[in-house]
Amino acid sequence: MSKRTQNSAKSAAPQAAPQAAPQEFRKPRADVYTLLLVVALLMLLLATAALWMTMKDYEYTFKGGPNPVWHRPATGTTFDAPKGIA
Repeated sequence: MSKRTQNSAKSAAPQAAPQAAPQEFRKPRADVYTLLLVVALLMLLLATAALWMTMKDYEYTFKGGPNPVWHRPATGTTFDAPKGIA
């Protein structure tokens, strides 16, 4: 049986991993999609202003529209029994 030496005992011990350097990130740049978001925001603001100006003509009230109820006669469906059978 061989004896262990001090060198072999040191190599068997786990070594600490080196400390990682802090990561640096670059600032994101504006691209085409950012420009489209800005354009969409401007269009929403423009549409809101146009609606406000239009509603000012009507004193900010809704006058009501036509009655949405229709009185149409009921039509026969394929599930109705034919005439004469009842």
